[in-house]
Amino acid sequence: MENRRYALRLAYDGAAFRGFQRQPGMATVQGALEEALAGAGIRARLDMAARTDAGVHALGQVVTFTARSRLTGEELRAALNRSAPPELLCLEAAVVAPSFHARASALSRTYVYLIGLPPPEPLRPYAWTLPDSRSLPRVRALDAEAMRAALRQVVGEHDFAGFARPGEQTARRARDPEATVRTVTRAEVIEASFAPVYALVFEGRGFLRAMVRHLVGTAVTIGAGEAPVERMGELLRARERYRGVRAPGWGLTLARVTYPAGAF
Repeated sequence: MENRRYALRLAYDGAAFRGFQRQPGMATVQGALEEALAGAGIRARLDMAARTDAGVHALGQVVTFTARSRLTGEELRAALNRSAPPELLCLEAAVVAPSFHARASALSRTYVYLIGLPPPEPLRPYAWTLPDSRSLPRVRALDAEAMRAALRQVVGEHDFAGFARPGEQTARRARDPEATVRTVTRAEVIEASFAPVYALVFEGRGFLRAMVRHLVGTAVTIGAGEAPVERMGELLRARERYRGVRAPGWGLTLARVTYPAGAF
């Protein structure tokens, strides 16, 4: 039996998991996936395209691994969906080139963050409902144009240390001054026509942990009129510890990971 390189495209409801990476005694995407793979006779080291935190959802997470197996991609997909919990779904599985890597081969990642004032009931588990009594209790409306103006400031290559997870920027930059530099190619606000629902869309090669949630928190603070549009640029240039609003994890979805044509 020869080694094969497999790629999986996954969707999951983040509310059921304490993030992607395995943690002792906690339900995680990695743990559920490894158990489902074991049911298919596969034990392997998993590489994921993006590490999602507790509560964060996915429609297009990609995982790669190498294993000794005769299963075709379709056979593997069917086997995983028979064993995995209902909150985890394998959308696609394929045998790929030995060099293909979920993280290193990715050209871009797209995240979507949903906000509602409030959102329709079916969307509530996947959206940040405003007003939020804990962080933004006075919000009654959002200025979409102000949020767009704020987000335009983050498009391009910048040092996003000021939007990193607290403490992460210090540790990373101590090792490499460029470690918190990222390129955002898309940052936009889409308004729904059916309800006061907003989708904030971010695309880039890669993102720091908590970066998207901090960008969303700042954009919403600006859209609510509690900070000027210039605040986004000030935080970007300051590169200090983020002290603004962090949007909750359950509004965030990893929507898509793109690769060179024909790779997966």
